[in-house]
Amino acid sequence: MEAFALIPARGGSKGIPRKNVKDIGGKPLIAWTIEAAKGCPYITDVVVSSDDDEILSVSASLGATPMKRPAELASDTAGAKPVLQHAVAEYKKQKGSLPEYVVYLQPTSPLRTAAHLTAAFQALEKDQNADALFSVYEINKDLLKAATLSPEGYLQSASRKEFANMNRQMLPALYMPNGAIYIVRAEGCIENPRFDGERTLPFVMSVEESLDLDSPEDIPPVEAILAKRTKA
Repeated sequence: MEAFALIPARGGSKGIPRKNVKDIGGKPLIAWTIEAAKGCPYITDVVVSSDDDEILSVSASLGATPMKRPAELASDTAGAKPVLQHAVAEYKKQKGSLPEYVVYLQPTSPLRTAAHLTAAFQALEKDQNADALFSVYEINKDLLKAATLSPEGYLQSASRKEFANMNRQMLPALYMPNGAIYIVRAEGCIENPRFDGERTLPFVMSVEESLDLDSPEDIPPVEAILAKRTKA
């Protein structure tokens, strides 16, 4: 099982300006993800897709392969799937072929490590029925009892009706994608880019490991964890 890593890193971040090259825990934010990918034995190449020359230059200095992204795929409204589709098609064009998988790694998840990636690939490798994997963390399963309003203004179950009156202990575990790891078959992304498969395997991470960087308030807790790891 082989994969190439795709790290999307546009230059126009709003919540944290220039966040992909901002110093987080003593190195550019994107460095944490590049280093994690390079430390995973299943990943044969690490590609950074960006419209920004500084990000591409920093990424190249860290051992990643820079891939220039078209401006139309770097706007505030550009979706992740077209970015994935462009990168996979461009990679195949440049290399002549694709590895079996592509792993999509957002640089805003710096607490995801090479060990996480290796374990995720090993889980996918062991499950012969799964065709994709993404990382999740467990959330409060009481949310399964939540309700929405019908068009007439009446309460209705937001999930399955039987959950509403079920004892908490009987409710199934509830998981939320954390955006840290998406592993999908590469070839299929060219025609139909998606972040899951027909049988998507979960890779469960802790709430702490699932912290990401979207706003300045997110930086101190993430840096505190990175500092603790560095000392260990």
